Amino acid sequence: MIKKILVPLDGSELAEKALPYAANLAQRYQAEMILVRSLQPAVVVSEMEMAFHGPRVFIEKDEANVYLTGIKRQLGEFNPPARIAVLEGHRVSEAITDVASKESVDAIVMSTHGRSRLGRWLTASVTDEVLQHAPCPVFLVRAA
Repeated sequence: MIKKILVPLDGSELAEKALPYAANLAQRYQAEMILVRSLQPAVVVSEMEMAFHGPRVFIEKDEANVYLTGIKRQLGEFNPPARIAVLEGHRVSEAITDVASKESVDAIVMSTHGRSRLGRWLTASVTDEVLQHAPCPVFLVRAA
């Protein structure tokens, strides 16, 4: 029985492709959805690094809350119960698996870029790390 579904989002259209699948599962099993966004700690950048790489943009917690609240509002048409959580101070994959453990979620639904094995090995994707360390089944939605 599925009672809680975790949906990691990063603000991209790619990540949001998992939402209809998660919402359908939530409706079918009358499960709660937990929409999460993980923020990385701010990094202090030297002037020299700024000159070479340009400014880095970090999403503030308030912006993440606004984003997740908007997604939750859009889910109104599907009407699954949902709540939001902004996670801070972890690597993204660790934050996702930690909240999955703490919340005792029954499934994680997330999208993937659909890279080859070599591409995944080279990028060490968040999706791969979640697959390896998740305390529950992970449903992947392919980008294409």
